Amino acid sequence: MEKPASSDIIYNNLLDRIINLELEPGCKISENKIAEEYKVSRSVVRNSIARLAQLGFLDVYPQRGTYVTLIDLEYIKTALLIRISVEKEMLYRFMKKEDKSSVIKKMEENIEQQKKFYDAKEYLLDFKRLDEQFHEYIMLSVETKNILRLINEHLLHISRWRNVYIKSGYKISRLIDEHDTILKHIKDNNLEKALDSMSHHIDTVSYVIKSSDEYKHYFRN
Repeated sequence: MEKPASSDIIYNNLLDRIINLELEPGCKISENKIAEEYKVSRSVVRNSIARLAQLGFLDVYPQRGTYVTLIDLEYIKTALLIRISVEKEMLYRFMKKEDKSSVIKKMEENIEQQKKFYDAKEYLLDFKRLDEQFHEYIMLSVETKNILRLINEHLLHISRWRNVYIKSGYKISRLIDEHDTILKHIKDNNLEKALDSMSHHIDTVSYVIKSSDEYKHYFRN
């Protein structure tokens, strides 16, 4: 007999579906349907929903239902500002290291792998891992994973945001080119340009604000 899904499994699966926009911002979700889908009781589903609501991905309205939260651009601006500040500090420390060769080699290999996705139209899971790994090479060379744990909640919201701006027309090839530019300035030991390139790469809010109205229903007014 198949073992019922645990609350953790349901939580992680729903979180992935929200971040990947399979469950779109503003859509209503049903406790009953989720319980039926995973063959669990509603109390198990309720626990997962409560955790997602605490993270800010679900709004629960008594007698009205549960909805995937709309994206709050002001929150995203703040989350991106935090990420930019952290990554620029980590990059600054990295650039001060005498020997960066082993990390640079890993980053070069990473970008070569990224280029396989140059014509991709979606933010695919394999590319997502490479994207995150590129940044982690810098961060983990000067810091432990503690910094990633501390900003994890912001990173989850940024991940959903990232899928929106890719859908809005921000090309994967552009992300790869930006990574390439960051690495070029690192190899040239040009601290100022490396920091500027990192800021430009992460700060994507203005692009979507200027893009088409196709996904405006994803956002809070």
